[in-house]
Amino acid sequence: MQPSSSSSAQPPDHPDRKSPPPPAPAMGYPANTESHPQRRRLLRRRAAPRRRQRRGFRGRLRRRVPVPRSPAAPPTSAPSRVPPPVPAAAPPLPGPPAAAHLPAPPPRARRRRVPPPRRAATFIVWLLLRPRTPAFSLTSLNLSRVVYAPTNSTLSASFDAALLASNPNSKLSVTYFSPLASVSITPSSPLAVASLPPFSQGPGNTTTLAFRVAVEDAYVGPDDAAALKSGSGGTAEVEVRLAAVAVFDRGGWRTRRRVMRVMCDRVPVVFRGKNSTEASFSGPARRCDVVL
Repeated sequence: MQPSSSSSAQPPDHPDRKSPPPPAPAMGYPANTESHPQRRRLLRRRAAPRRRQRRGFRGRLRRRVPVPRSPAAPPTSAPSRVPPPVPAAAPPLPGPPAAAHLPAPPPRARRRRVPPPRRAATFIVWLLLRPRTPAFSLTSLNLSRVVYAPTNSTLSASFDAALLASNPNSKLSVTYFSPLASVSITPSSPLAVASLPPFSQGPGNTTTLAFRVAVEDAYVGPDDAAALKSGSGGTAEVEVRLAAVAVFDRGGWRTRRRVMRVMCDRVPVVFRGKNSTEASFSGPARRCDVVL
């Protein structure tokens, strides 16, 4: 069977027929591509079978050895997504050091709250009874065994005083709790303090309160103790004070506790002689100031 004219480009089936010459090579390329050295090397590499890569000692080290793993327990619940921890705030800076020379502030007193009806009733009773402040007066004051040492400015003496307390209220009684008596040489601080027993006064009652205050080696400045020096004699001024907690009551009604202060200032005491160690207050009863 003869090929058609359309298939003239294919080689003929007849073995004796010569193949047409190859087309002319393009400019710059070799005519026989099989004779080119790079072409022959590439064809040789493609035709040669692939050699198995030998694994030596290095190849063995490159192998991954499977590590046995313990079977993990199946999760009981879905993993919870925990938010990242919030960074903690920086601690505050320490404050300035407290002033050691300043005294601590006194504690604030808590006032007792009284319901409005009871408060109104107390105010009405207060208006009806009209509590009045008790009156105090100094009736006597004696000094004995007065010894003043100029070398160290110390004083030792005994003060015997008597106060006359009167209750001007005709419907109320007065009770004095924790009374404290003190004496001092004007205008120095208290030399000694004596604790007295509590006492009460009925309506319109008058009571004499006598007490003794002993002073042992108390400091008195040279200017304040000019009249107390042994052998000098003269007149000295003494202060007698009394502090107590006063409560007014009538039957089942009582007032709240109030601090009462009695002040007998600048009481003159006269020594009996030039070398005497005793002095006394002479004259009528001296009225004292009362703060309630």
